Amino acid sequence: MMGSSQSGRRETISGLMQRGIDTAAEFSDVLAQKLAAAADPRAKLLRKRRWARRLAWFFAATTGFWILVTGVLASWSTPVWALIVTGAIAAAAAFPTTLLFLRYRWLRREPLPETAAPRRLPPRGSVARAPMSALASSERGLLSLLGVLSRSRLLPDGELREISVVAAQTASTMAATAAEVVAMERAAAVSPQSRTHLAPTIDAFTVQLHAGARQYGDMVTAAAQLVSAVNAPTTAARYRDELTGATDRLQGWAQAYHELGQLRGA
Repeated sequence: MMGSSQSGRRETISGLMQRGIDTAAEFSDVLAQKLAAAADPRAKLLRKRRWARRLAWFFAATTGFWILVTGVLASWSTPVWALIVTGAIAAAAAFPTTLLFLRYRWLRREPLPETAAPRRLPPRGSVARAPMSALASSERGLLSLLGVLSRSRLLPDGELREISVVAAQTASTMAATAAEVVAMERAAAVSPQSRTHLAPTIDAFTVQLHAGARQYGDMVTAAAQLVSAVNAPTTAARYRDELTGATDRLQGWAQAYHELGQLRGA
């Protein structure tokens, strides 16, 4: 009896520790997503616009207030030195007001960068987590590189849009596949007798996820090489062809896997 009670306590403690670890892992994932959102170029530009507008209106209100104070004091036959002080404060507040409104206007003209929709990674311990984590890193890198390619005019707008569409299609396909893997893993954990039947499918899906992440990474690498060859026309032409080939291969993988998924659903 004593042995069974000790074993039960150990299992309880182990369960509590596992829940604590899972909670900490989920918290770290949420924190990582918030940090990634804060570092997003689109979010950064929007924050700059917002703060420039707020500060501009703050200093504009300050300027208006001190102009009003100066006018009221002038109507009361206040000494000239007091009017000079309040007028100087109003003029000092008007200077940053002008600069901030100009900065806000300039920021409004700057186009918003493309951004990826936030996506939660599969839980820790899932075989789908590693390829989806690699995909998330590649997505962030591709967004930055596409911005550089657009500003430097290394690729026409049509090709940039095509790369963005292929990247979005691939990410969507991989996210759906990862969700299926996680669902099957949970089913296998709840029903151990189904694990034998689900394991081959989980393995096959995982292989496809790694293949998609690898080809997505190849496209990002080709884009980075093209950016690095901005001052070498001959090399840039070769890297442009490599980027086109990597994009075509990724598009072929995404379309083939999407069609395979429709066949499975049918």
